[in-house]
Amino acid sequence: MLLRTALLASAALLQADALSDLKSGLARLSGGEGVKATADVQIWRQVVDDKKPVVTQGRASAQVEDGPQGVRIGWSRGLLQQAQAEARAQALDPEKSVPTRLAMDSLGAVGVSEYLNYAGPLLRELDRAQARVQEERSEAWNGKPARLLVLKVEPRIPASQRKYIKDLKVDARLWLGADGLPLAYASSVKFKGSRFFVSFEGSNAEELHFARTGSRLVAVHIASENQNSGLGQQSQRKSTTTLTLN
Repeated sequence: MLLRTALLASAALLQADALSDLKSGLARLSGGEGVKATADVQIWRQVVDDKKPVVTQGRASAQVEDGPQGVRIGWSRGLLQQAQAEARAQALDPEKSVPTRLAMDSLGAVGVSEYLNYAGPLLRELDRAQARVQEERSEAWNGKPARLLVLKVEPRIPASQRKYIKDLKVDARLWLGADGLPLAYASSVKFKGSRFFVSFEGSNAEELHFARTGSRLVAVHIASENQNSGLGQQSQRKSTTTLTLN
C-alpha cells in the first residue's frame, strides 16, 4: 500500500515537472527581435434556419510583421478594392455575401500579434484552463520524435454563463519537441445547456502548429471549427490561417 502510494506520488510529481518545465521554457521566449510573414486566411461559414443553407467562403492574404514599430498588416490594393466591391453589391442586395471582407476581418492586429509571438498566449491558455498533465508518453508528430502531454483542463467560465451550461467536455493535447517547446497544440470543447427553456449545444475545436524563430514561438498553422445550434438555427464555421515566415 505504501509502495503504491509512493509510486502514484512520484508519477504526479513527474507530470507536474513536465508542465512546469514547459511553462519555464515558454516564459524565456521574449520575442524581442522583429519577424515578418505572409498570412493566408481561408474562411467557410454555413448558417441554416427556416430557409436553405447559406454558405459563405472567403480567402485573403496579407503581409504581416511585428517589430519596433508594432504590428503591421499590409493588404494589397486589389484585395481592398474587391472587399469594397462586395460591400457595394450587398448595399444594393442584402442577400449578397461579403466573403473577402469576412476573411479580412478574421485577421486582426491582436490576433496577428499573438500568432507571431505565441509563447505568452499559450501560457495564458494553460493557466486559464487550469491545465494538469493526465498522461505523458512518446508519440511522433509529423514524423518528428516528440513527447505528448494529454492534459486535464477545467476552463474558468464566468458564473453568468456557467449557470446555463449543463454538460461540458474539454480535451487538450500538447506535442513537445526535443527542446521541450511545443510543436503543436490541439483542444476541443463540447457543451450543452439551456436558457429560458431554450436548449442549445455546440462544439469548438482548434489545432495549432508552431515554429521557432529566434526567441519567438510562432503559430504557423491555426485551424478551427465551431458548430452551434439553438433557437431554430444551426451554424458552422471553419477557418484556417497559415503563416509563412519571410
